[in-house]
Amino acid sequence: MANLIEQVFTVVFGKPGGEFITNLSRSVSEGVDRLYDFVYVKVLGLPFIVLGARQTGKTTLIEWLRQNLHALEAFQPAPTAPGGDAVGVFGAQIGNEIMRLKPTRDVGGEYEMWDTDWVDLFHETRPRGIVFMLDHTDMLKHKDALNFMMNMIEEDADARVNLRCVVVLVNKADLWGSSTTLDKLMSGYSNEIKRLRNQGDRLGYKSLIQSCSVVSGVGVDDAMQTFFNLIRPQPRRVR
Repeated sequence: MANLIEQVFTVVFGKPGGEFITNLSRSVSEGVDRLYDFVYVKVLGLPFIVLGARQTGKTTLIEWLRQNLHALEAFQPAPTAPGGDAVGVFGAQIGNEIMRLKPTRDVGGEYEMWDTDWVDLFHETRPRGIVFMLDHTDMLKHKDALNFMMNMIEEDADARVNLRCVVVLVNKADLWGSSTTLDKLMSGYSNEIKRLRNQGDRLGYKSLIQSCSVVSGVGVDDAMQTFFNLIRPQPRRVR
């Protein structure tokens, strides 16, 4: 951006001083970045998707964001049907800011849906971020789902072009938090997490692991602030 501005300015006005053109280029570039961020965060909506094996809390997380709730203890969603459920753009309180979010569709976690609904959603949305959800049960099932997601990212270069962050959200901490720790729970996923981090370094996205309980609301605010502030066009620190 800065080099393009310098070239245009030089063609129109001639060659000015180096410091002047550098400062001007930086100011214009920062202004464009702020506008781009505003359009995504306030108007169009930040595109992201939520994946994970069945009954890990995908629908509950989307509802938590959509309803701006702090807990969803009474929420009992039905299993998501094949094809998923359309989710329109909505405003959500993320930290001290209202952001427009665009999850596009809530998809199920059955194995048969991975190669259809997940792949279609990823390709359709071209997300800036992915929330991958797992819990303390059935490690082999979660490993398979996590590896499928990474294969999907690897194979679809067009769909991953905007990808900035993948967060592994370890849900249901209200059930496992008193008997184990996040580090111990994730120790069985060492190969998958190593692969995720290596893939992120190579393809240019950040990877995070955070724990939460969407039902009780514990840890969700922090995880979502970190995630959405990383995938916006102008990444920001969590406030």
